[in-house]
Amino acid sequence: MMTQSMTKDDMAQMFDGETEIKDYPRWAKTTDQINEMGHKKHGLWTYFKGPPFLNRVTMFSGNDVDITRSGNIVRRVAGLRKNFGKWEGNTYLQSFDSQQMRFIESNKHSVIVIPPLSEANQPVLSDDAKQMLIHFVGSGHNTLIVCGGPANVDFINKNMLPADGGQLLEPAWTRGPYEKQKTTVGTPFQTLPITMPNDMNHAHGVRKQSLPMEAVCYFGTMDICNVFSIKYGQGQLLFIGFDYTKLSQPWIKTLIAGMEFAS
Repeated sequence: MMTQSMTKDDMAQMFDGETEIKDYPRWAKTTDQINEMGHKKHGLWTYFKGPPFLNRVTMFSGNDVDITRSGNIVRRVAGLRKNFGKWEGNTYLQSFDSQQMRFIESNKHSVIVIPPLSEANQPVLSDDAKQMLIHFVGSGHNTLIVCGGPANVDFINKNMLPADGGQLLEPAWTRGPYEKQKTTVGTPFQTLPITMPNDMNHAHGVRKQSLPMEAVCYFGTMDICNVFSIKYGQGQLLFIGFDYTKLSQPWIKTLIAGMEFAS
């Protein structure tokens, strides 16, 4: 479990090298499935391989992600290694409509992180992919963390909210700073600073009046919320309104704390 206290030296060390993570943590869920032919599917636990696709933190790394700057910062904050210098392996999810996602949706106490997306190129999910993603969030005490600005708000609107003409999140911006709300008490956000900075307009939010009734706002102003969660069954979707195109210690701590919601 990552600590909430981080000095400048700690942050420098994080970005000078890779943080240490276990390949397959103890809580990883074993999978033993049989197909129609009676053969075991890929996914059986073996002592020398571990459970494929089942990591505590998985990061979306599709074509919509800037892997050179914002996505790379999020990757390092999440403590994820590259595989031989490439964004490959079970730690990264390139498509929500994949066999990998079929394993991940049955995981427990785990996190999927969606880094900031490009403005006009969000992934369009199939109905099956949406169902798997919502099932992941709603069961197993999992957390879906969505970072960024308007493009990521649009991702939530298109893929996570009802498509029956219901209320959608409305992107909004204000000068800030963004005040810590009483709702942080008893959550991993409790130890964060009392305000979050705008950091030269890199912070984003949504209008509070557009939040669903089950949403909880953790940081914001009178009218705008920059960090909030929406409850889905046993888990939650967590929005962190920072684009991570620059290093910001308070926002780095926020992402680290957000990953502890699934503990």
